[in-house]
Parts: sequence; structure tokens; C-alpha cells
Amino acid sequence: MNGLRLCWICEENIADTSEHALKKTDIVRAYGKGSYRNLNEKQPIHFKNGKETKLQGANSDIIKNLKDLCKQCNNTLSQPYDRAYDKFIEYVLNNSELILERRFIDFEEIYGEDFAIQQTNLFKYFIKSFGCRVYANPDFVVPRDLVNILKEDLDHFQTRLKITMSISTACIKLLGEQCFDFIGKTDMNYYNMSDYPSQYGFSFKEHVGWLFINYYYLIDIEPRSGVEWVADRKVIFLGEL
Repeated sequence: MNGLRLCWICEENIADTSEHALKKTDIVRAYGKGSYRNLNEKQPIHFKNGKETKLQGANSDIIKNLKDLCKQCNNTLSQPYDRAYDKFIEYVLNNSELILERRFIDFEEIYGEDFAIQQTNLFKYFIKSFGCRVYANPDFVVPRDLVNILKEDLDHFQTRLKITMSISTACIKLLGEQCFDFIGKTDMNYYNMSDYPSQYGFSFKEHVGWLFINYYYLIDIEPRSGVEWVADRKVIFLGEL
């Protein structure tokens, strides 16, 4: 296939689109849609592997993965997941002070009576983010349970992926409570699992401002990182990093 890969979700179509490693809507919200060259000292800087690169715009290749999804899966299939994520982040931004005081997020306050299915869509967005991160490394394959959840668009499922959410007090001390233009991901750690010799364990974090999303696959969650969530709670209590 001349180096072309299949979409990791459907496993049928050629991967002809590149998912953003950092969510495009988060970048646009923080810095706008146009060129960032005229932002001067406010021009965002991308850090990776010890290298600093000035970001030219929200579509810069430097914040995109290698082609990993087909148009059908990246647009039609996962559009409800992206919308659920955008509404979630909008709520966090608009209710930052309240969340920091209460240390929990109530999904019904975000999505209304439809919170059960919408938090499932949000979890599927995080599955997509996790899967694209794994697929970006040619040495790894996306775990089968995660592929099946998205491939079949399941509303009820079991998975070895666990997610927690945390508040970074260090981020707040450094940049203030309204630090939502500080966006990123940590390095991905992987683990040889003695109980699952054919499958690696994974962990990493991604964040928008002080809100960290913590991913754990096949490994125990960090004790202070928050309550484990698998799209199964009306209210999620936040940990502290």
C-alpha cells in the first residue's frame, strides 16, 4: 500500500485524515483561526522532545498525527464525540471557579437529561484520543476492546481503559485559574504486563489549563488522580496533581 495505513477504527478504509494531537477547537479558542505570526510575544510555542517550535496556526502539521483515521470515522462516526467534548470543555471554562471550589463535575449540569448518553460520547472522544496516541507509534497496536467500542459505536461496553480527572494546583499557581491557553500532553508510558503478555499497558495525561485527563490502560490509577470513570457516573470527583 506504499506505506499507507488502514484507519484504526474501521480497519477497512485507508487512513486519509490526520487527527490533531492537540484538539483543534481548543487551539482555536485560545489563539484564533488565522495565522499566529502576528501575535508577537503571544505566539504559542509547541514543546516536544526538548524542542521549541513557534506554532504558525491551528492547522500546523506539527500538532497533527500521521494519517490515522479515514474521513468516515474521523467525521461522521466521531462527530457526536467531538461535540460532547467541546460542550464539556466549554462548561469547564465557564464554571472554573465553581469547579475548583466543589472539586467535582456534574454531567447533568453540562448535558441535561441526556447526560448518560452524552457522557458516553465524551468517553468515546477520549478513546479516540487515546487510540490515535497509541497508533502514532508503529510499535504498538490499539487495544482490541477500544477498537470495538468505536467500530460498533457501542453504548454499553466493558473496557480496560480507566480515566480520572485532576486539578493541577501547580498550573494555577504559575498561570492563574484562567490558564486555559496552556494545552498539552505528557509523554506516553508503556508497560510490559506479566498477566497480559500480548498487550502493553499505557498511561499518559492531557490537559486544558488546570484540568488534567489521566489515561490508564491495564494499570492501576494513581491514588490522588481522582475517581475512576468509565462513562458510569453522574458526578465525577476530581483529584489533585
